[in-house]
Amino acid sequence: MTVVEGVQIACLIVGAYLVGAIPVGWLVCRVGFGVDIFKHGSGRSGTTNVYRTAGTGAAVIVFCGDLLKGFVPALLARVLVAEFQLVPVIVAVLATVGHNWSVFIGLRGGRGVATSWGSVMALVPAAALVGIPLGIFTVAIGRYVSLASLAGAVGFLIGGIIFYAFGFGVDGFGVGLIAVFVIFLFSQHLDNLPPFSVNAYSLVANQFIDRKPKRNCTNIPDCFAGIF
Repeated sequence: MTVVEGVQIACLIVGAYLVGAIPVGWLVCRVGFGVDIFKHGSGRSGTTNVYRTAGTGAAVIVFCGDLLKGFVPALLARVLVAEFQLVPVIVAVLATVGHNWSVFIGLRGGRGVATSWGSVMALVPAAALVGIPLGIFTVAIGRYVSLASLAGAVGFLIGGIIFYAFGFGVDGFGVGLIAVFVIFLFSQHLDNLPPFSVNAYSLVANQFIDRKPKRNCTNIPDCFAGIF
C-alpha cells in the first residue's frame, strides 16, 4: 500500500461516517416544517417517522437522502479501492453507523435500514433483488414492523449466498457485508421483537395466519414506522 492509497482509504472511511451522519430527516423537518422529528412518533429521524410528521413529499426526500448516504460512499470505495476488498465493507458499515448515531445531532438517528439498503445496492446489487421485495411482502402480510425489517435483511443474505454460489456478481466479501448488515439490523431491532412463545409455530400463526395487526398497524405507511 502506498502513502497515497493509505490517505485515500482513510478519507473514504472517515468520510463514510460523516456522510452517513448527515441528519437528512432532522434537517428536512426542522428547516422545512419547523418541527423536531425526535419529539414525534417513534422518536427516530427515518423516512416513515418523517412521513407521519411532515407528509409524503418530505418522506420521499428523506428516503432518497438516507439511501444515497449508504450508496455513494460504498460505490466510491468499490471503484477507487477495489483491490482492497475489505475497505468497501468497512465504509458501508460506517455509513450506517453514522446514520444511526450522528455526531451532528447528539448521537441520535434512525435504525439504519435505508442507509444499509443503499450500501448493499452499491456493493451487492443482486442481493437487493431478494431482500427488498421480501421485506415489503412481509410487512404487507404480517403487519409487524420488526419482523418485516429482519425478514428483508435475511432476504439480502439468502440472495447474496445464492448468487455467490452460482457465481452471479457476488463474491465472498459481498456475502460478508450482508452478514454484518443482518447482525447489525438484528441488534437495532431487539427492542421491537415480540416476546417468543413456547414454540415457533405460535409466532408464525400470530403474524401470518391470524394476521392480527400489531402496534395499531392498520395501513402500509404505519406498518413501516420504526423500520427506517
